[in-house]
Amino acid sequence: MTHSLKTYSFFQNVTEAGGEIYLVGGGVRDQMLGRQTKDIDIIIRLIPIPDLKKILKKCGHFNQVGKAFGVIKFYPNEDRELEIDIALPRTEISTGTGHKDFLVQSDPSLEISQDLKRRDFTINAMAINLETDEIIDLSNGKKDLKNKLIRTVFENSFVEDPLRMLRAIQFAARFDFNIAPETLEEMKTHAALISTVSPERIIIEINKLFDAVKPSVGFGLMRETKLLPLVFPDIDKMIGVSQPKKENEDVYDHTMRVLDAMRVEEDLEKPGDLDLMFAALFHDSGKPKTRREDEEGKISFYNHHLISAGIAGRWLKEHKVTTIGVNKRKVCHLIKHHMFETVHFKDNDKALRRFINKAKKEYIFDLLDLRLADKKGGRFPKKTYGILKLREQIREQINRKAPFSPKDLALNGHDIMALGHKPGPSIGIIQRFLMEKVLDHPELNTKEELTKLIEENKDTFYDNKTK
Repeated sequence: MTHSLKTYSFFQNVTEAGGEIYLVGGGVRDQMLGRQTKDIDIIIRLIPIPDLKKILKKCGHFNQVGKAFGVIKFYPNEDRELEIDIALPRTEISTGTGHKDFLVQSDPSLEISQDLKRRDFTINAMAINLETDEIIDLSNGKKDLKNKLIRTVFENSFVEDPLRMLRAIQFAARFDFNIAPETLEEMKTHAALISTVSPERIIIEINKLFDAVKPSVGFGLMRETKLLPLVFPDIDKMIGVSQPKKENEDVYDHTMRVLDAMRVEEDLEKPGDLDLMFAALFHDSGKPKTRREDEEGKISFYNHHLISAGIAGRWLKEHKVTTIGVNKRKVCHLIKHHMFETVHFKDNDKALRRFINKAKKEYIFDLLDLRLADKKGGRFPKKTYGILKLREQIREQINRKAPFSPKDLALNGHDIMALGHKPGPSIGIIQRFLMEKVLDHPELNTKEELTKLIEENKDTFYDNKTK
């Protein structure tokens, strides 16, 4: 892709005007790793911003984003779906509460080397002159790529922007790299600074960490660098909490196995789904608070699923997960209902329909994925037949068009009011009554039968509060 940029009109116009164009950052790194890149970040030197805008206007359309100069998002005429981030050479310093703002100083005459010196890691501090194909690598990034090392470009990099510690971790986990010893020590030294970073920025890096084949690697690095109790305090509390699962395995170990299974397990219908990844991470977070051991040494975690859902809800809300597309309510619902046994539904269609109703039809297959991942991280990871069989049974029930929620009833709220019932709490009471009937006897879900049921039981729908 970067080679084809030479054929684009903006490239020709910029170079004819005396400008220099450099590919920088992740695009260079990914190209050298032989990975398909999503990032096309370029630096344009020697052309002032007003003149650059005139050129870009002729060659496509653009939006200027960020404070001060920031970045121009450019969409060339040749490919309006292609997004290119364009900036002048610049220096920037993290400022403001939560390290959300940056003091950016752009200068078209600034040497490309000065721009590269401000970057986070050596593997991201290289540039390619797109006209000459010359590689600019002042920090030995190419060598670190070859040796699979994450290393900071300059001293106190983490002090300037503590989020870089989480960036180092997600890069290491995603690329299967190691963090250079001196960089790892800096992370341990400055771990406490992560508390000064805004949750909105933190969640973006966690999202990227979940792209790793084994996200547990990143959590292991957080644990080693003392970042875990600061970013995920309730996950850190799992460490050392024993449970009757695998021998010598605590709740944290089990959770990591579940998280990795959720990412890649082939029996899952939606491996790597973001809602499910967070559900897997927090599904047992309530166990440290609920662990009990009786006189005979029997361990229990009564109602841990309910406590876990509350813990997850608070963390997800604090970290504004909706900004990365996470459905917080769904995640908590899955955690709340993940403790079920397949044996309860064997040859029992009534119980199965009630389970689908309780778990919600729209979430039921996600819930089964969570249970499968939980099983894969448990004592008997190969014994998943019961869950897979249950999935078939549920799909069969759904295909039969059985009613599982009030919206599936043959009579809706307006129909019930048309029978003479006033709007208010009584409508919900009647709908719940009808659901109880049709869950056990789906054949009753016709307008005639439901109307008959309402008429026969109309005196039971009202109390002093609903009359």
